[in-house]
Amino acid sequence: MTHEEYVDYIRTRYSDLFDPSYSDEDWRYLITIGPGWWPLLSDFCEKLEGALKHHGEVGRWYIRQCKEKMGELRIYVRRAPYERSDVDGFSEWVADIAPLEPSAAKEMISIIQEQIVGQANLTCEECGEPGGLRVLDGWYRTCCDQHFEQWKELRTSK
Repeated sequence: MTHEEYVDYIRTRYSDLFDPSYSDEDWRYLITIGPGWWPLLSDFCEKLEGALKHHGEVGRWYIRQCKEKMGELRIYVRRAPYERSDVDGFSEWVADIAPLEPSAAKEMISIIQEQIVGQANLTCEECGEPGGLRVLDGWYRTCCDQHFEQWKELRTSK
């Protein structure tokens, strides 16, 4: 499966977990992780969907981005913005960044994120085999021994 095919699958299967206003261009940058972590993101989406249904919060929380940063899986989930109540959109902007009161749904989202990120810390982003955080010339990746060796060869051949 290609990255584009995987993103299309997630976009279709878990459409309620993403802001419906996202454009095709937004989707190009929304999920930027390697194939070894795709099963973890799918698992996250499945668990998130179940938790939101359980708490009656479907459509009230959206995955904003899924990426690798400093060798770790980062999944950003935020409350959906409020409806615009004025012409310039100021109220929408405020609602998106305003702190939220603790809720059962938010607590469950945090627990699910923690579990999935913990698994990703032990999983090669390239192939999904057991791996760990590696550092090379100040760059971080979570990868298996084989992909670490390939990465070293690639970095030294430049």
